[in-house]
Amino acid sequence: MGERAACAACGESVETYDVDLESGTREVRCVQCGMPLAKSAGREGLVRFRRVLVADDSAFFLKALEETLRSRRLAGEVVAARDGAEAVEKATAALCEKRPVSLAILDLLMPRLNGLHAAVALRAVERGFGAAPAGVLFLSGRRLDPTLRPLLDELAPAFYLNKGTDGAALHRRLEEVLVAISSSPRVRRV
Repeated sequence: MGERAACAACGESVETYDVDLESGTREVRCVQCGMPLAKSAGREGLVRFRRVLVADDSAFFLKALEETLRSRRLAGEVVAARDGAEAVEKATAALCEKRPVSLAILDLLMPRLNGLHAAVALRAVERGFGAAPAGVLFLSGRRLDPTLRPLLDELAPAFYLNKGTDGAALHRRLEEVLVAISSSPRVRRV
């Protein structure tokens, strides 16, 4: 610990720590959010997610996320929801159709059901169907709260991305974070 590096998820320079992986390699991670920081693969090596569920109460941000995921070929299909309750409904319907989502991107602050509660409900639905857990990426304009970190571990595989204030930078950081998530052995991509 003590080294510093840029974390795409947190959007700032952070302290890092090393993790020894089962494969015998080392991975450098962010102390704040736990995101792997070493480059995993280039865009051409990215295994895209088959079906991504995106939930955000901002119509502008929801549309921008959908366009980024499609234009950069990060998702084969994008399912949009305006809040956490609709996200859980759509994820449940997808499981009923035997077409589960690979990744859920959830804004933390939404009406009716916030992103955190939606993720808890999603995990319960997945257990009910006997399905492997989809990756969850939480989005927020706020910095990662220390109380959220243990919840990310509990809802694993779960990750965090700070929206920041620069839209163009967010799309670049989103792509970097999705590359890191797609290389995680805990995340189902198809």
